[in-house]
Amino acid sequence: MTADLTPDDKDAMAAEYALGLLSGDDFAQAQHLATTDRGFAQSVTNWEIRLATLTDELEPEKPNPASKKELLAKLFPNPKPTSFWERVWVWQAAGALSLLLLAVVLVIDFAGQPTATGPLYTAEIVTEAGDFRVVAVLDKSTDEVFLTRTAGAAPEGRILQVWAHGEGEPAISVGLWSEGDTIRLPLPQTIAAVEGVLTLGVSEEPPGGSLTGSPSGRVFGTIDITGVTGRI
Repeated sequence: MTADLTPDDKDAMAAEYALGLLSGDDFAQAQHLATTDRGFAQSVTNWEIRLATLTDELEPEKPNPASKKELLAKLFPNPKPTSFWERVWVWQAAGALSLLLLAVVLVIDFAGQPTATGPLYTAEIVTEAGDFRVVAVLDKSTDEVFLTRTAGAAPEGRILQVWAHGEGEPAISVGLWSEGDTIRLPLPQTIAAVEGVLTLGVSEEPPGGSLTGSPSGRVFGTIDITGVTGRI
């Protein structure tokens, strides 16, 4: 139970969570803490930063192709096709830096603000080709969404537009994202009232936004954020 965890226990769990070592109930518990406990979320961020800096002084070196082939043959004598979940792990690892960058932004943004009175939800919007990625944090204490673009951009002469909707409802505009890698948008009242499943999406539109009231350009992707509740 979360109530039984000491500060040292939480810090150790944050370290294991940052390293991707947790599974099962432990992973579920850490994931829950990361979205509801700002102290725990900050501890995870601190560990990610600490671990990331361990490689700062290492010089990249390209291995000899023959050596690499020989090493792989020794490590994996019976090659097998990469499973879907193994590929997912790689995608998650690649996205860790994205989440880290967003966490740094949020630490700056939240500095000096009151303690949250609602939960946080994190998600990533990514194209199937992986050429466009956005990390999103939904803050129900302020009914705002923070978005950080970590890959890709709108085509020249176009802008990004953020959309959201509840389950079974049409998408409505949350706001325009005309410049910068990071944006903070207040949720429209209709979206702020959504509970359960909230869907976020990003499309590219003409300057000034879609003229139809719905996405009219390429939709880079959508993500369903589940278990959304109102302010506590």
